[in-house]
Amino acid sequence: MKMVYFFYFIFIIYLILVTVHLYSCFHSYEDIRRATKVFLMPVLGLTYYLGCPKEKFSKIILVALVFGCLGDTFLLIQNLFLFGVASFLIGHLLYIFKFYYETGIRNYKKNKFIFLLIFALYAFAEMKLMEYFKPALEKANLWGPLFVYSSILALLNVSSAIYAYCIANIYSILTYLGSLIFAISDCILAKQLFFGNHKYYQIAIMFTYILGQSLISFGMANTPNSLELDLIKKII
Repeated sequence: MKMVYFFYFIFIIYLILVTVHLYSCFHSYEDIRRATKVFLMPVLGLTYYLGCPKEKFSKIILVALVFGCLGDTFLLIQNLFLFGVASFLIGHLLYIFKFYYETGIRNYKKNKFIFLLIFALYAFAEMKLMEYFKPALEKANLWGPLFVYSSILALLNVSSAIYAYCIANIYSILTYLGSLIFAISDCILAKQLFFGNHKYYQIAIMFTYILGQSLISFGMANTPNSLELDLIKKII
């Protein structure tokens, strides 16, 4: 019971931290924005750890959030942009592995045509997106690294979409929405970096980023995996 109360206490702290951070983004309070940003993912990770049922807990999700924290920190430091990108990239790869593992190879084989269709849709979307950013990326000499990053981000969304399709419950759908919103956050960030800032970009980036990470964590803490679903189907 004490652990339950502690979870709610940490969750309330997380909500307060998010509110303060977004408020500082909206009003351009840079010192507060920078100070609160580095604590977002650690507190979310602690919330995930405390709120996740023991049998559902995954160190992979926790480590992915740690790399999210590293990415946030590196982006605050001048000349460490690529380190930030690399940190988020590792976090994405961890999520992809987790989605693939929880979906199960049998589900991939059974739904290979759906998988190929989703993959083709995201490949087309990435092609159009990179086409849009190409002149700015080539000018900044970042075409190669950002192409790799955007490909992994697209694969993240593909794997989470397949995961949501195969598991097919509200939590897996929330997980997919989280990965999609995460991608939207990165698109807004790229727009800010390569096409100039806008007064509402910062709050839009962080709102979508926080929401995306939170939905992924919440969804993965509650979704039954494919083995459990097979057992349920046999019982029914």
